[in-house]
Amino acid sequence: MEKSRKITEKEWELITALRNFRKAKHNPSIQLELYIDQLVDELKETDED
Repeated sequence: MEKSRKITEKEWELITALRNFRKAKHNPSIQLELYIDQLVDELKETDED
């Protein structure tokens, strides 16, 4: 039986940012890409098990 997990607010921010980045594929935003990188780095540092 799998344990269900809840998505954190930071993870939702990342999902939203990725969706926005994909929608803007013909007009990419450097700031949005840097924000996504920052969120990924912050999530990697988070110690949530």
